Amino acid sequence: MKISPLSPIGIFDSGIGGLLIAKEIKIQMPYEDFIYFGDTKNMPYGEKSKDFIIKNSMKIASFLYEKKCKALVIACNSITSNALDLIHKKFHKKILIFNVIDPVVRNTVFLSYKRIGIIATPATIYSNFYTRKIKNNYHHLDIIQMPTPLLAPIIENGWEIKKINPIIKNYLNHLKSIDAILLACTHYLFLKQEIKNFFHGKVHLIDIQKIVVQEIKKKLDEKKLLCFRPIWNRFPIFYTSSSIPFFFEEKVRILFGKKVFFKTHIFLILSHLCIYYS
Repeated sequence: MKISPLSPIGIFDSGIGGLLIAKEIKIQMPYEDFIYFGDTKNMPYGEKSKDFIIKNSMKIASFLYEKKCKALVIACNSITSNALDLIHKKFHKKILIFNVIDPVVRNTVFLSYKRIGIIATPATIYSNFYTRKIKNNYHHLDIIQMPTPLLAPIIENGWEIKKINPIIKNYLNHLKSIDAILLACTHYLFLKQEIKNFFHGKVHLIDIQKIVVQEIKKKLDEKKLLCFRPIWNRFPIFYTSSSIPFFFEEKVRILFGKKVFFKTHIFLILSHLCIYYS
């Protein structure tokens, strides 16, 4: 399969969490075209089995590869911590593969801290993927992990912040005496301000989006696959594996702005949402 700087980037997640990675890509690399896939039918992945996560993520990765993407961005921590090795084995010789964990755990930001908290889905926490990776690079760190199973589903379903805040407080009350926190689920990035407020600015939130997208931009540039000019008549495509959820559509409108046109199309068992900028 021939790819070029004009080929799209494929981004996938269990739902809306990866939209914030896609948004950061548009900020740092404004000329890049992308295809987004949210597995809204099977969301949340955080309480699914490893086998289930592998099966579904391989299916989505194959779908995006067939769409002639020049890179895959696994914008889901649960997928990365459970299926990255198999995805990498199948596709790394064909296209670039990125995830939301490796660029973060290699980042020198951890040198500034002694005790960090990690909140994530049960699938990510119980894989111990983060702890192993961080400890390999930063032996001095004391790491406290906290599974937070309710957060991703309620974010995906568009709960009001005032209803989410008590749940956030209940979880974060268990994280004492930390100097930094890692939001190890891209869905949680929608709650950054609420988490900052809980800690009264005394705990540093590690900026996952910027770290991950800086890595993507660097690698695309090294491989001469970075797009430096606008692509006319090409629009981001947002796929979902169920009928388009209202909150998904709403978040797309907010993040990608301007006037948009939504189109539902049945593709085998998939439905997709095309967004056209006017």
